[in-house]
Amino acid sequence: MIDPEPWVSRPHPGPRAKPFPLGAAQRAAIEEAIRPAKAEQRVVRRGQALLLMAQGVSIRDTARALGLNDRTVRRLRKRFAGADDPVAKLADAPRSGRPPSLSRTAMQPG
Repeated sequence: MIDPEPWVSRPHPGPRAKPFPLGAAQRAAIEEAIRPAKAEQRVVRRGQALLLMAQGVSIRDTARALGLNDRTVRRLRKRFAGADDPVAKLADAPRSGRPPSLSRTAMQPG
């Protein structure tokens, strides 16, 4: 996990960022979700961004720390702010469209 202390305490103009409200149980669930080696990179970045914002790191500094665009972090904050359970919003929503139709037997050369 990225250490938020240098980002929170660094001097910058304007008001300080408001920490994202996150409970201890939610924080533990997010840390558990981004820990496995098989976790998708998107989920890990969303989780890291949420944890940084919960520590009071600004949107711009969160974007710099994770190598994201400012707009992406703003969208993530908006996405998590509207959710009752931010942990559930880490994963992608189901995609529309037709599911894949090829079976494994059809893909094997024969």
